[in-house]
Amino acid sequence: SSGINAEWPLRPGDISSSIAVSTNVTVTFLPTKAMTLLLLATLSILLVCSQQASINIVSGAHGAAPCVALCSGTSGKQSSSWQSYTQGGMYLDVDMAACGFISTPLITSSLEGQAFHTYMVGVTSIHNARKTGFRVYLHGWARTAARPNENVKPSVTNAKANMWNVNWMATGYTC
Repeated sequence: SSGINAEWPLRPGDISSSIAVSTNVTVTFLPTKAMTLLLLATLSILLVCSQQASINIVSGAHGAAPCVALCSGTSGKQSSSWQSYTQGGMYLDVDMAACGFISTPLITSSLEGQAFHTYMVGVTSIHNARKTGFRVYLHGWARTAARPNENVKPSVTNAKANMWNVNWMATGYTC
């Protein structure tokens, strides 16, 4: 059959009423009370699941499980304050005080930019890690098989012109 078979009208007192469609799909209409109970049960399950911590710190930091937090950010494409240092590289202090960590978290970082940042060495090496921030140093380009004689040193001018910034994620405890 090509039509919809149903008993009409659907009455509020029915335990359930169904519409059979020719594609073997059945649509069930529940009375208001049953629908409300189903909705409340679904919301209760979602609430319980959302309150469970989905981040686990296996090692490296200690605290209470409900206080685990993941915080991420960037130093800013237009606002990264790169500083030169005497060995021909530069560094950047990253502020993450807004995360509210109570101890030094586990930190991961990467360098983003428009150009000339791909082979920079140092951005994933975290220095002076603390609960409110950390420092990264850029030392120059890595020598690769494709570029065995590269000796490019980073400059603050080049970093600003190409919008180099540090993206980071930190996992730690807030209580």
